[in-house]
Amino acid sequence: MRTPPMRSALTASACALALVVSAPLALADPFGEDLVVPGDPYTAPDDDAESTPVQTVPELPMDWVGLPPDPGDMPQEWLAEQPAVDIEPSTAEELMAAEDGYIGGGYAAAAGGAELTEHAVLSVPEPPTKDLPETLDAAPPWEYSYSCDPNNKPGMVAFANLVSAHYDRPTWYGSRACKFDNSQHYEGRAMDWRMNAYNAEDKAIGDAVAQWISANNGEIARRFGVQSIIWNRQSWYLYKPGAWYPYTGASPHTDHLHISFSWDGAMGRTSWWDGTPITEHDYGTCRVYAGQFAPRYQGFNGTPCATSLPAAPYAPYPVTLPGANNDNVKQAQRYLGFTGSDVDGSFGPLTLAALLNYQAVYDLPWTGVLDKATWAYMIEAGIPSDPVPPAPEPPPAPEPPAPEPPEDPEPEPGVSRIAGSNRYDTAAKIADTFPQGSGVFLTVGQDYPDALAAAARAGAVGSPVLLTRADSLPVETRAAIQRLQPSSVTVVGGEGAITSTVINQVKQVTTAPVTRVGGDDRYETARQVAGLYNPGLNVVYIATGTNYPDALAGAARAGYNDGPVLLVQPDNVPQATVQAMEYLNPYRVVVLGGDTAISDSVAEELKAMTRSTKLERVAGPDRYATAAELATYYPSGVGTVVIATGQSFPDALSGAARAGDRRGPVLLVTQGGVYQATRDALAYLDPRHILIVGGPGVISPEVEELLQNYVG
Repeated sequence: MRTPPMRSALTASACALALVVSAPLALADPFGEDLVVPGDPYTAPDDDAESTPVQTVPELPMDWVGLPPDPGDMPQEWLAEQPAVDIEPSTAEELMAAEDGYIGGGYAAAAGGAELTEHAVLSVPEPPTKDLPETLDAAPPWEYSYSCDPNNKPGMVAFANLVSAHYDRPTWYGSRACKFDNSQHYEGRAMDWRMNAYNAEDKAIGDAVAQWISANNGEIARRFGVQSIIWNRQSWYLYKPGAWYPYTGASPHTDHLHISFSWDGAMGRTSWWDGTPITEHDYGTCRVYAGQFAPRYQGFNGTPCATSLPAAPYAPYPVTLPGANNDNVKQAQRYLGFTGSDVDGSFGPLTLAALLNYQAVYDLPWTGVLDKATWAYMIEAGIPSDPVPPAPEPPPAPEPPAPEPPEDPEPEPGVSRIAGSNRYDTAAKIADTFPQGSGVFLTVGQDYPDALAAAARAGAVGSPVLLTRADSLPVETRAAIQRLQPSSVTVVGGEGAITSTVINQVKQVTTAPVTRVGGDDRYETARQVAGLYNPGLNVVYIATGTNYPDALAGAARAGYNDGPVLLVQPDNVPQATVQAMEYLNPYRVVVLGGDTAISDSVAEELKAMTRSTKLERVAGPDRYATAAELATYYPSGVGTVVIATGQSFPDALSGAARAGDRRGPVLLVTQGGVYQATRDALAYLDPRHILIVGGPGVISPEVEELLQNYVG
């Protein structure tokens, strides 16, 4: 029997040293399910947000909405454990032929996706093998993520490296920034492995891996400590093996394979890695207070989490996660000893390190979160009990925190250019910078409103925008779709904008599902695109539907903030936009452009439709200054700035999807010059990389040379 290692103890003397805070994996995960998207994803929306909302217990744990329930609120089925058992390890052939696995049970055939060719099936290698002990690891209960500890755990990384190398599919993603829902990614206990169910070779691999892990009641899952799999609209759980279940979450998981791990699996203690079967479970990190975040993982815990927990101490400050940027963080920073410009309200790595030290020294739950217990202790020790900041301190711009890194490796520092022979070719070349298997948005290249809504959504979900003519699919776009092998194609625009002929031509070059999102006019189309977002989001961007200049840079910003773009007339809010606002119920709105483009009366009407009755107008004397003003809401030191011409819309909106995905702004220039407002914005942004969209006939070599001066 394995002897559990001792839980490490924090002492005041040890905590006097600066803590080293591990950084998450450099690749941000584009596959976040976003089960719940509060107004500010890093701050509890109200004083009761830390408590799990009353809800009907779902059939499966991954269907739970919001912060995970305490163990006492879970069905007993989820808490079932399976002891270690003596078996004769199955061969690879036996596992791949098992009738209860993903393929053997008929789940792969029922899931849809690409039709598998004989070549695709025969190209899949046999699964990894090794000599394994004749005792099969015990299987733990379902283990929710209770802590905010987005650092990849060694067992998860070892498994990801093993399978990605073995099957020659190297792209995977691990931990991600915490929010107020539930995901093993928040503890570095889950991987998303890029796999396209609409590509025959990828689907054959994904199906084979799902079969291998789940076969024989999860024999291999127990060897690795895998606790769940989601693939191609199907889910599997170790606590109830033997079957797969329909998965109805926000993401169908047709573009990636999601695999989560128990704490034993995440830490690499299972029999696959060291030959010693698990006989006593590591229950991981447990909550101290009901509905609050648990302390970060500190070592083996052989005791199940308590089923009855006390309420957290009262504090008027909201629970606040790393990534937040607000006045409450400033209060905490002042108390933690920050001074001067360091009191910036940004809950980044320095603030996190100071907070973890503070919590350890004063014997508070070591959560790395500004939770109720920490706020209550700070109030008792002297910070104001009223969370309103001191009057002399000006409020920051109401913008979200520093962005997560992009999903694919950063480009080399400097200035680069993407240009095609026409707008369709340029969009196709931008799309080539996205990985295969991404979803694709297709919109008309002759008018801007539909492209504006499409670019915002595409940037939010990490997808490119391709352009088409109204009645025919350009050869450049056709070739791009074939190269990208997309997991889905979303056509943005009604029948009047893009005919059914184009949709039929798209279906001829891809087996991915093709759906149309569009209405009778531009306002209705924008409403329907907004329907792809969850209600209760943080921000909606408003642009005029009659002219494009003020809105050119807005699509990238909307993509950055996961918010849609809706359209209005200068003196009227169309009914379609009213309906969209009623559905979205946003916290605030940002109006793009001055009062000539969108009147004050329209702005006031929109403000009244928000939860906070807050409105912000971003406007300059011209399109270049408006884009520059919007760029100042990004943090200095961004990775990428996209430069496009301000004299036409296609390049700017195609580039907006790349900018949104790269978490950077779009700035506008003329063919032969750069306005001072744009230069000032570039100097502030200090970007690592500048991407010019458009050829030398649109943006001259002289402008390109000038831009070299602004690369950090």
